[in-house]
Amino acid sequence: MDHIITTEQLTKQYKNFTSVNHVSIHVRRGSIYALLGPNGAGKSTTMKMLLGLTAPTKGRFTIDGKQFPGDRLKILREIGSFIEAPSFYANLTGRENLDVIRRILGLGQNTVEDALELVGLSEFGDRLAKKYSLGMKQRLGLAGALLGRPPILILDEP
Repeated sequence: MDHIITTEQLTKQYKNFTSVNHVSIHVRRGSIYALLGPNGAGKSTTMKMLLGLTAPTKGRFTIDGKQFPGDRLKILREIGSFIEAPSFYANLTGRENLDVIRRILGLGQNTVEDALELVGLSEFGDRLAKKYSLGMKQRLGLAGALLGRPPILILDEP
């Protein structure tokens, strides 16, 4: 079976508190996978580990055959993510904010317009981010995650 994400005994401990405890996940390519549970169950921490934002205390994971931490940058190029509230440069337009992300990821210029269209912000691309409504900011965050149409999309509280 072709798994795009595999975790083995993934664990995250903070001093005397265990946030994620021996989680083993196998996500098939092309599938939708949801982490369900109450607040504090470790869902966000698991996603942050997959993005390299926090290191596992124990265990390991692979994403599309790439091993963390050695292949961290290659992994990040394949994942679009929207974790917590997105932050933007308030004095840049929506289009310019996405262009910053595009350049960091080394994507083609057409990806910005594609992402704006996907989330319904094409006509607002030249508006300053600080003038976006909350919903528009959320859509801009989603557009940032969708830049280049990555094969993996990780959304926290979508």
